This record gives sequence, C-alpha cells and structure tokens, in this order.
Amino acid sequence: MRKSSFNRWITLAVLAVALQAIAQQQPVTLFDSDVNASYYYRIPAIVQLRDGQLMAIGDDRHGSDIDIGGNWGIDIVGRLSADGGTTWGVTFMIADGNGRREGFDDSHGDAAAVADRESDRVLIMCASGKQGFLSSTLEEPLRVGRYISDDGGKTWNGEDVTDAIYGIFADCPEVNSLFFSSGRICQSRHIKKGEYYRIYSAIDAPNGVGCLVLYSDDFGLTWHALGGPAARPTTAPWGDEAKVEELPDGNVLLSCRSKQTDTSGRLFNIYDYATASWGDMAISNDDQLGTLSQDCSCNGELLIVPVIRTSDNRPMHLALQSVPRGPGRQRVSIYYKPLLDASDYDEPRDFSWGWKCYQVAGNYSAYSTMILLNDGDIAFLHEDCNDNPGTTAYDLLFQRLSIATITDGRYQSPSN
Repeated sequence: MRKSSFNRWITLAVLAVALQAIAQQQPVTLFDSDVNASYYYRIPAIVQLRDGQLMAIGDDRHGSDIDIGGNWGIDIVGRLSADGGTTWGVTFMIADGNGRREGFDDSHGDAAAVADRESDRVLIMCASGKQGFLSSTLEEPLRVGRYISDDGGKTWNGEDVTDAIYGIFADCPEVNSLFFSSGRICQSRHIKKGEYYRIYSAIDAPNGVGCLVLYSDDFGLTWHALGGPAARPTTAPWGDEAKVEELPDGNVLLSCRSKQTDTSGRLFNIYDYATASWGDMAISNDDQLGTLSQDCSCNGELLIVPVIRTSDNRPMHLALQSVPRGPGRQRVSIYYKPLLDASDYDEPRDFSWGWKCYQVAGNYSAYSTMILLNDGDIAFLHEDCNDNPGTTAYDLLFQRLSIATITDGRYQSPSN
C-alpha cells in the first residue's frame, strides 16, 4: 500500500471512530409520551445484564402522568438493547397494573432495579396498589411489589411484599408510608453472604422520618435496615427520596433530596461499618462547588466509578451525581467530584464541596439514572419534555456518555 493511501485509510478510520463516538452521545428516545393520546411515561431505571445487554425500564402511565393514588393502571415496562444502546427491541411488560382500583395489582411503578453480576437474576422493587404515598396508613398502606426474573428479563414473577417491608419498622409506627427510591439499586463489591453480593436501596418515608436505607444479602428476598430500624440518616424534616452507593472502602454513601426546596442541593451522609452508625448529615448546595439543584425537589442518581486522571495517569475514583440544576425541573446535569484517597470520602462533609458540572439536558427535564457499563462508559437515562414544552409529558431518553466527555477530558475510564 502506498504511503498516501495508507495515511488516507488511517484518516478515514479515525474519522469513523470519531463519528461513532459522536453518534453514541446523541440521545435516543426510548419511551415517547403522547399528550394528544393521554399516554405518559415516567421514572427511568436501567441495568446491564450479565451477557452485556441493556434493559431500560419505565412507568407506562395511562391517562395522566400522576403517581399511584391519583392514577390507576400504571404498568412497568422495559426494552432491551444487545448492541450497547444503538438499537432497541420492542417494549415488553414487566409488571401489569389492572387499573380496576382493586388491591395490589391496580398499579405498579417507580421501579428500583438491579441485575446480579454473577447470574441472570434481575430484581425490581416497586410501589404498588392504589393507595398514594401521602394518604398511606398502616391499615391501608402504599404497597410494595417485588418482581424477579431468573432469565435475564424474559419472564417475570411478582408478589406483594408489603407486610415484610413495613414489618422491618414494626417498632416505629411513624413509618406508615414508604417506597423504594426509583432507579439503581446498588450491589456491593465488598460484601458477599452466601450466593449473592449485598445490595442496598434507599426508601422514602413520611415527614419527620425522611429517607431510610435497606440492605439484602439474598438478592431482595429479605431486607434489613442499615443501622437499625430507628436509624435516621437525614435530619428531619429534610429527608426525602435518596440514592445510595458503596464507597471504595466498603462504607455506604447516601445522597438525598430535600423536602425543603430552598435548601437547593443534596444532603449527604455516610454509614461507617467500623462504628456501625451513620455520621452527621452534610448539605451541598454551593452554586460553584456544590451539587446545586435550585428550587427543585427531584431525585437523581449517585455513582462512584474508577477513573484515570489524564494529567498524570493517576488511578482514582470519581463520584457522579445527576440532578436537575434548576431552577425547577430543568437542565438535568451530572456533577462530578474526584476521590483521590480515603481522606476525600471519610466524612459526610467531604461531599459538600469540590464538585464540577456537566449539563446533559436542556430546559425541561427531571428524574434521571445512570450505570457504569462494562466498557467504562456511562449509560444515562432521563426524563425530558422539551418536545412537549409547557407540559409534564416527559419522554425517557437514553444516552451513552464517556467519562472523558463528562469531565471535559480531565479523567477517563481505565478501560479506554
């Protein structure tokens, strides 16, 4: 091959890779709300199966975008991608709400999901029934559903586990309403009991209780309160929907939205296994170095990933927090913070500052979730209603993002 032809071939190959990278970063609409047909999708979740397939999950809300209690017949649905998110299969049913205003199967929504890294088992914990969160009582509670697939999402078995979950707090009657925070359930890389690595999930409870954290060592069959049923990781009345992630040392980081929108940021705490207790809650809302979410009560996703600092090839970790930057539910962004060593994450207040921001979405956007893919990229799924301005008709948009893109080249995945 002549040198000029070889150089031209190299140039075309580099261009093809660059174009592919650009294409991967363009958002793809997976669940498209239709205002005219009164057809709404909400609440994203996403997992990567053991075979590498992606499963995107959302609420199919017929009639309106309102939550359980003011709506009925809500289903949980999914779509699969076998090529990393480039193309997606047809929508399939996971949890079917009958919409007849009766019992556990009236509606199912707000899926919290995890795929076991060592088997084909997938777990979804969800809100179920017909009773709303704000009107829930111990006599007539917002119910809790558990859906399990043992074949990578092909088939699902669901059951009502309300009594078991509320029973964890039998000595705390103030916990008369709860649901698992939607999005990602965290699976440990440090703690394994028997067949499965431990999983963690935050749950939202009533005013005065705030968010709570549960863990399971049998992949969701039984759950326990992290720190005990009386533990209160956030200071009342601020606690609300939250997410949890495992720190590099095996301790558990909590990130919570506030019930008071004027807080305009995230609330952080850490469960320390050495002391078997939660620390002192810290607030992060600085408009330059904090996780600002201006006048916005909305949850996002929390993720900690291994990275390489490009300036000196130093291995380290990066904390990622997605949330609408605001004001209100708009400008979904990913905040990122470097974690060089244990001194950067040994106290909750470490997460009050040191964040930089990458904006993902434009104006109208709300809930979001993300996972680390096997190839080191981030799979990002969020609610976006820019196609339906002036409404809350959110589409669920998928996007692949590299660590280098999110951090403006400051860090990259070790896989790159």
